[in-house]
Amino acid sequence: MLDLPFRADPLHPDPVYRQLADHLAALITAGRLPAGERVPPTRELAFALGLSRNTITRAYAWLIEAGFLGAHVGRGTFVQRAAQAGRTPCAPDRAQPAFAWPALFATRQSALRMPRMLRPADPDSLRFDFRPGQVDAAALPIADLQSAWQRAVGKLREHANDFDPLGFAPLRNAVARQLAGRGIAGRPDEVLVTSGAQQAFDLVARVLIEPGDTVAVEDPGYFLAAMAFRACGAQLLAIPVDGNGLRVDELAHALRTRRVKLAYVTPSVQLPTGVALSPERRDELLALADRVQMPIVEDDYDCEMRPVRHAALALKTLDSGDRVIYVGTFSKALFPGLRLGYVVGASPLLAALSRSRAATSQQPSLVDQMAVAELLASDALERHVRRVRKRNAERLAATIDALQAAMPAGTRSCEPCGGNSVWVELPSATDTDALAAAAQERGIAYGRGELFRIEGEGAPALLLSYTGLAPDAIRSGVAELANVLRRQGARTRRTAAPRALRRTR
Repeated sequence: MLDLPFRADPLHPDPVYRQLADHLAALITAGRLPAGERVPPTRELAFALGLSRNTITRAYAWLIEAGFLGAHVGRGTFVQRAAQAGRTPCAPDRAQPAFAWPALFATRQSALRMPRMLRPADPDSLRFDFRPGQVDAAALPIADLQSAWQRAVGKLREHANDFDPLGFAPLRNAVARQLAGRGIAGRPDEVLVTSGAQQAFDLVARVLIEPGDTVAVEDPGYFLAAMAFRACGAQLLAIPVDGNGLRVDELAHALRTRRVKLAYVTPSVQLPTGVALSPERRDELLALADRVQMPIVEDDYDCEMRPVRHAALALKTLDSGDRVIYVGTFSKALFPGLRLGYVVGASPLLAALSRSRAATSQQPSLVDQMAVAELLASDALERHVRRVRKRNAERLAATIDALQAAMPAGTRSCEPCGGNSVWVELPSATDTDALAAAAQERGIAYGRGELFRIEGEGAPALLLSYTGLAPDAIRSGVAELANVLRRQGARTRRTAAPRALRRTR
């Protein structure tokens, strides 16, 4: 019988018969199933794939209707020519047909869908860039960075052969000292240097998550952390967020009937809403984690950049039982491409994380680690952070003022506790696709709210990052975005009016 590697994806929105039909259509289009090839009888294929015969029959029927297969009474079912299927046939001069990569991907890959990022069709047309995850490149301390990297390179003869599975020791020492100033007790051997926070999430998932395990995440929440957990086969449990942060009572309710292996939170500055987890809920979350033996991943992504007056303590400061896995990053304080972060956790956990990393990579760039250690030792990073905090405070104030002055009725936003963005809830009737298209035409880019919804659905919203624009540009950009939103709302009301009249009759 033909080798037809196929595994149904239970999380895929299409029914199994359609997944199988698409799989076979891809093999035919790629030339892996040539014209004239006889496909297995429905009974045989059902047995081989562990599916019902009805599923195979429906898949074949779809392929016959689409022209990929042809049924001949008494002879069987055969592959039609690709041209008859309405697809481009393989070029006749090719030595062999295309390799059928999509048919070979692991099932878990189907859960990894890159989120739609709002990008201008023409980068030169971008006038107001409110996309999150960026820093103000003009504010970077280039002289300090050059000096730090030069000093690091100058010390390479001393450290060229250094290797520590936890990371460069002087950098871990500096991180431990820095965290102690924030009330986090952690020895250098309880710090693991990672290639950014994303590698930290990936390593934690690899070490703790079995396929099918449940991970509790905030909703809305950080989509790339969710992606790391999904990549390891986790089922995500979306826990809502309100003005006091994660709804711990909702998590406790879910735990009555469901085993949760891990919880991921951004307690000091919730991403994307900007709220902080209240003191009462912090205590409840830690008690809950201790009772059910559920580790907590704390993503403290903006720990350096928070305004001092808003600086909420990390959840890790309350952790006396090693329940919290603390993740930090230097990307927000310096620049995203640096790709340096760290994990603070129990020694047995860090040992497991370093073993898992050894299977795919080693420690991050030694020179980069040495250079950041130099920045920390010289206080250059702290000076830069103080300057950027002041700059960001001015831009945040301009953003809040502009939103309050310009946005139409039904729009809601509030000043975040930190981070670099403002979460804006839009009127309920907003067509977010139409708004994004209209904004793109006007050269306005922002973070789409759907990115942060765990299942991609929820009340319409958007995220505006204020770090890359001067206050005057922020005010102009928000005013123009508000006009676009107002026009979209007017169109929506005109379209919806007849429908509303019909409902009132």
